[in-house]
Amino acid sequence: MDPTLDLAALQAENQTLLEFLYLCPVGLMQVDGSGAVELANPLAAQILMPIAQAPVIENLFDLLGSCAPDLRNLVSDFAEPRGAVFENRRLVVDQTDAMNPHVLSLTLIKVEEGRFMAVVTDISRQVAQERRLKQADAWFSAIVTGVNDFALLSLDATGRINGWNPSGLRQTGFTDKEVLGRTLNLFYLPEDAVSGKALEQVDHARRDGWHIDEGWRKRRDGSRYWCQSLVAALEEDNGEVIGFSVVLRDVTEGKVTGDELRRLLITDHLTGVANRARFYELGEAEVARWRRFGRPLSALMIDADHFKRINDTYGHPAGDAVLKVLARTCQDLLRSTDVIGRLGGEEFGVLLPGLDLESARLIGERVRAAVEALRVDTDGQTIAFTVSIGCAAMGGAADGVAALLQAADRALYAAKRGGRNQVAWAPVGERPSAVA
Repeated sequence: MDPTLDLAALQAENQTLLEFLYLCPVGLMQVDGSGAVELANPLAAQILMPIAQAPVIENLFDLLGSCAPDLRNLVSDFAEPRGAVFENRRLVVDQTDAMNPHVLSLTLIKVEEGRFMAVVTDISRQVAQERRLKQADAWFSAIVTGVNDFALLSLDATGRINGWNPSGLRQTGFTDKEVLGRTLNLFYLPEDAVSGKALEQVDHARRDGWHIDEGWRKRRDGSRYWCQSLVAALEEDNGEVIGFSVVLRDVTEGKVTGDELRRLLITDHLTGVANRARFYELGEAEVARWRRFGRPLSALMIDADHFKRINDTYGHPAGDAVLKVLARTCQDLLRSTDVIGRLGGEEFGVLLPGLDLESARLIGERVRAAVEALRVDTDGQTIAFTVSIGCAAMGGAADGVAALLQAADRALYAAKRGGRNQVAWAPVGERPSAVA
């Protein structure tokens, strides 16, 4: 065979391989047993360069050492001649923003002795979405636990049912096979379905974020019942509506008002303070006032110290009692204009309209001292606990709710690192300071 043809075929094959590497939708790297990078496609460099903060990535294991220090050991312990060392391992490479951590997925495959293929993707948005879904699940579970007359379902972006909870069967008699793919018209009386009331509620939720309606609905057997329904839009970070959550409540016996339903949906079921969604909603309103009128706005992040130890030592009911007392103590010390919300677990946020950083620090110290003096009696046990608090104020880099709470959260962790039972604060652009 003509050697020129062999060379041309080889060059064509190499060109195809290069095109594949450039167009591949995941980061690909070839490394040796020590992690030294031998080959990398552009996407791998794009994903990893912000972490490296250097013009060249020389060693993958060194680069990821802070979040995956065991990579070298996993490689050296892998005795098979080839195969997956691990697949889709999640690595948190930066959690400065606790709400939206930077997370990578890494797969490492042994191709032959001394040669490994690494597949890396940025899954930060996926992780954030999973967190939002878990929060929504917890929210719904809390409602169902407290009230037995709720039915839960979800709609896709077009308004068709794509999720059906067993509570829906109990309330309406419809099975999942009968409702999936249908619209909310299925539950409306014929005259209301024709007039488009179900579509109207979904449109209102798409526009405003959520909508509450009340009226007659029908069950599978044709009987009707008085129902309050809430439709809430689920949005991506870019504002695109990707679906809806729906709550149906049978209030045929002993009607409750729409205000009571809304209260159930915006408060934390355990402590009675604002839930996470409501807290951020009120925060956006306060930031809008700050931008318009320029009056001070500060925030506190409050975290119960060693809370896992409390749960492990005294039990979860005791832990719940501690959180209730903590929330009530904060409410007693705050003004009526202040906003407190439970942001998750043992962490609470506080918005302080009209107060600057120094005033927020004094409030934080007042809360810290009051909690330190508390004793919680539950099931014959007396529990003492403390809190760490971070303070921040609007201005400079803190120009929105998320940025303000991130600054307060960084100060909170400075208080934790300083020994806990402290208040820490940081003027914009400066390192957090703490006081016992």
